[in-house]
Amino acid sequence: MTLTLARGDCYRIPYEGGGTRDYSFAKKAGKKLIFVDGTTLRPVPFDGQTFARMIYDKVAVRQLSSNWLDRIDIHALMDPTLENTPKETRKKIQQAQAKVAEAAMYRFYAVLWDKTSEEDKSRSKDGYNDFIDNKYQAALNAGHFHKPSYSAFRRALERTTPHERELVDLISKRGKHSKWVWDDPWVVLKLQEAVDEFYSEGYSKPADLQDVVVNFLGQAIEEQRARHKRGEKLKYPKRTAVENHIRGQETKERLAKRDPKKAQRIYGGRGEGATAEFPLQRVQVDQSRLDQWVNIYDEDGNVEDRKRPWLVAIIDVYSRSILAAILTFDDPSTYTVQLAIKQMLRPKTFLIERFGTRKGATDASGQPKEVTFDNGVENPGLSMRLLLADAGIDMEVAPIETPQAKAIVERGFQTYNQGLWHSAPGGIPHKPHAVPDRRLKPEEKAQWALDYATGVMWHWIVNVHHLRRNRTLEGIPARLWSEKVNDPMVGRSVSKRLDLVDIICGTRLRLRIDGSGVLHEGHIFHHPKVTEDFLKATLPEEKRRGRGKRGKVVIEAIVYPHDCSHIYVVDHVLNRYVRLPNSKPRFAQGLSWAEAKLIKASDRRLDKHFVDEEDLILAKYEFLKMRDGARAAARAERAILQAKKRAKRAAQDEELVVFTLIEGDHVEMGTIEPTVRGNAPYDVPQEMPVMVRESSLIAHKDQPRNAQKAKETRKTNDLIKELREAAKAPVDMEPIRAVGADRYALPVINDPSAFLDALSADLD
Repeated sequence: MTLTLARGDCYRIPYEGGGTRDYSFAKKAGKKLIFVDGTTLRPVPFDGQTFARMIYDKVAVRQLSSNWLDRIDIHALMDPTLENTPKETRKKIQQAQAKVAEAAMYRFYAVLWDKTSEEDKSRSKDGYNDFIDNKYQAALNAGHFHKPSYSAFRRALERTTPHERELVDLISKRGKHSKWVWDDPWVVLKLQEAVDEFYSEGYSKPADLQDVVVNFLGQAIEEQRARHKRGEKLKYPKRTAVENHIRGQETKERLAKRDPKKAQRIYGGRGEGATAEFPLQRVQVDQSRLDQWVNIYDEDGNVEDRKRPWLVAIIDVYSRSILAAILTFDDPSTYTVQLAIKQMLRPKTFLIERFGTRKGATDASGQPKEVTFDNGVENPGLSMRLLLADAGIDMEVAPIETPQAKAIVERGFQTYNQGLWHSAPGGIPHKPHAVPDRRLKPEEKAQWALDYATGVMWHWIVNVHHLRRNRTLEGIPARLWSEKVNDPMVGRSVSKRLDLVDIICGTRLRLRIDGSGVLHEGHIFHHPKVTEDFLKATLPEEKRRGRGKRGKVVIEAIVYPHDCSHIYVVDHVLNRYVRLPNSKPRFAQGLSWAEAKLIKASDRRLDKHFVDEEDLILAKYEFLKMRDGARAAARAERAILQAKKRAKRAAQDEELVVFTLIEGDHVEMGTIEPTVRGNAPYDVPQEMPVMVRESSLIAHKDQPRNAQKAKETRKTNDLIKELREAAKAPVDMEPIRAVGADRYALPVINDPSAFLDALSADLD
């Protein structure tokens, strides 16, 4: 088991002598982890594997400060060692974490300053330097290796309130507008009185938080008006700031005065069953598999599968009203719990549109003060704990294997099964071991889909559960809820952090964005204006030639497993979250990723039924063969044409050849009718006329038909006439008698010119 700790992480561990102590991580020495005891300020070594097991077994509990999420740079919460983190982002993360470490160092010295008696303090330059030198060894043991200057230490003391040194108030705000510090003596005194009043035993019952806040604000308004008459001003914190300040001052000793049972339950003991005095004071969250089989249909109405869904429920302890109920096929996880929390915080408009107000039966929603979760891996982790703490919600985790700690929500599941699911089609009315004995097959009788089962469930909750008398409470849940919520002295807390809830409940991924948006799981998240504004702010921070593959920028996105309609993109330049919607309206209706995947799979099946994949492959194969054959024929034809052109050019470059007959040549003359294209097998070769031309020039294409042939014929006749005139020698036609024969043999032509003249005279 690997354990990663940051310097300054504080854990609360049971002490041998009784109670608990806080230990702050300083450094790692080999296999040992060096912590600093918050009481003795001495280093204490822990074995790494042993301490990791203590964290896993909830023996070592991480201590978190409240109301710090908005006052700290978001880069301080990120991991600079994450793969593919851009260099500029890593630099911002390291700078933000360095500021937090610096603030922790100043707070360490400031706390020791508050513990020093006034006689030993000196507020001169030498006095501050002497104090820092005396405490430097203790700071080294605590893991603070930097020694501050006297002026920086003095400014740190001035920025914070004595004995109330908050870490976030000491974080450097260089380059940012510093927040207001309540340093007025009157405000400091009244805030301390409010804390003492809230964490006190009280008479009959402790003071309510809202009463304490109203008491403080009333005195502040009177003081402000009195100062206004004197020409003075008073700056005091508002309602939310006072509430967060009072909650942040909680300690084990203070909580023990106000609520001993709660202090025992939170700081090491088990209390009695959950009770509440008004709605949303305490709620319980749990998940359970239903005793009901539900069908999974495709778009054609065919049953593809059957499953038993999970129910995530949140019940109000005071009125037993159902604040949230989620049916899902997904196994228990952090996201299913967060989905129920989001439903609890928002008004249920879908119920009001369907049933109306219904005497307050559709009004169960709001922000609780305390939430009890089951001790399981699916419960909220660090991010959700920070969110609940910042929103003013105390989180309580039930002990392992103790269903009585959340008995109300467990009893709610039993009520669900008995009143609704056991009698429904596909219900399981018996224990699992009794179903085979009775030869029951409830899955074969299932008829409902998940959406229909959800609608039936809310119909039962609104019209039956919320309007039926609860024997334990001796009242109707809707009446108990409405009376207190509509009471001006009680009211209802409404969350103002819904946007932050949506952001933190998502999964962080490293994706890529370009001008076309973000592509993830086959979905494109894009809006022209939003994407353009984001890239304009982001691209100048990226290197010109290092913007990722194909011009894409690597970004950090927040994806919600149960909603594929949008994602959030972290803008590290402007320190904001950018919302990108799904570009396809079909999937922008709040569908989960699993549902969208089923829809796409169904579309693929419909396409497969419409066109057989084998037929499509064969058709494409035939097309490829046809294309390749056409390409081969085109290549062959092109090769023949090129060969003819090369032969024609070669014939044009050759010299004119004049055939001269000599003794012994045999000449045959005949006529052939050539075709127009010259492609018949008996046609005159096209290269022959070229070989006897006197010039290499090509004849014009606009000459009359057979003009070239007639010209060549006239030239031949002229040549014959010249040969006749030139030949004047006599003709010797004495025949040669054959040996042994009494008839004449064929004559032998010795002089062709004389022979031609004699032949011409004979023909005449």
